[in-house]
Amino acid sequence: MEKTIGLLTTFANFDPGYSLTSVVRDQLTVLQKYGYKTVLFVLPSFMDDILVPHGIEIRKVVPQIILEPYKELGYPDHWKEDVTKVVKSLNANFQDITHLICHDIFFIDTYLPYNLALRDTLGTLQEMKILAWTHSAPSERPFLENNPHVNRYTLNDPRLTLVYLNHDKALNLAEMYGGWLKDVRIVHNARDLRTFLTLHPLVESLITKYDLCDADIVSVYPVSTPRMISGKGLDKVIKLHSMFKKHGYKTRLVVPNAHANASRDQRLIQDTKIFASDRGITHEELIFTSLEGEPEIGENYILGVPPQVISELFRIASIFIFPTVSENSSLVLLEAMLSGNLCVLNQAVGTLREHAGDRALYFDFSYRPTEVENDRYYSDLARIVEVEFENDRSLQLKRRALQRHNYDFMFKKELEPLLYA
Repeated sequence: MEKTIGLLTTFANFDPGYSLTSVVRDQLTVLQKYGYKTVLFVLPSFMDDILVPHGIEIRKVVPQIILEPYKELGYPDHWKEDVTKVVKSLNANFQDITHLICHDIFFIDTYLPYNLALRDTLGTLQEMKILAWTHSAPSERPFLENNPHVNRYTLNDPRLTLVYLNHDKALNLAEMYGGWLKDVRIVHNARDLRTFLTLHPLVESLITKYDLCDADIVSVYPVSTPRMISGKGLDKVIKLHSMFKKHGYKTRLVVPNAHANASRDQRLIQDTKIFASDRGITHEELIFTSLEGEPEIGENYILGVPPQVISELFRIASIFIFPTVSENSSLVLLEAMLSGNLCVLNQAVGTLREHAGDRALYFDFSYRPTEVENDRYYSDLARIVEVEFENDRSLQLKRRALQRHNYDFMFKKELEPLLYA
């Protein structure tokens, strides 16, 4: 049976000050990306259609209810009328929904009418399952009689699954609802660069196309194509990356290369890709921006990329390798430093130390080892970089966030399995 995923909210807009809106937008984005028919349920007054990811159906059918009377354990005389109003809307508009994601509806006191309506709807919509996210810390289970708020502390339907954001309080949440630990599933929040930042389309494309978030080591090396080997030593950066890979790291080397319009420059790019391939670096691991884009729609990066692209790529990168042979006052080094990259510099270029001081690694990139010595030399250099990289807590936290809290990882490892449980 084809799955149709609904996201039930009481949103009137995507208020950026309300953190839950970013969680919902990430879920919509990733559900659409992986081909699931998805419906967003909002209030009739919802006004931010333009912020909803393309391809998501919006249904403005969630009844707006005055929620304040339900605060704490209160319930007004008209509570059954409120519930009936919601039930009528849900039964009319949820017929095609196989899995409904809702956030805090079963947890927050003032959402009680929606809570009761959803439970009623489960009796009518036999094919629908509910994944009930909880975003706050659980509380002790109270003893309640003749109070509809008891439904905030009860599961009582096998098609209702509790979803929590961490393992630490999962048991407490299960106990709050009178259930067992097996009744709670864990889906951590994602914080993906593609939705956290307003990225240039090229950067967003590179992240997705080349799995930049999944890499252990990402380097960015902006260069002018004609001088990328002779003056900037890109071949040495490739050698180091090949050693990182031999040592078990997943690597990406992104080269925002300018001035690639001449035929000799294009040949140099192809020769460099062959050089890299001979050392185990694939076309997916060595990325020239001049080869990206769609020229037929005017998206052409042969002459270079905007400064925004460089800035955003450096925010993804972790290690900046700079075997340049000559610099007066390097802007690209300053950009790497501002972006928190571990800097690996050519000790033969004294001006680099004026900028980076003693907080960078300095290697003798002018040394010409014999063919026999070459692999061992660059392997040793790579080991030194790896030790510094592994011992840098900030870089390791960044690596962890990029790898384990992007929306692809969250979806594949945690959310999507719930749709098949």
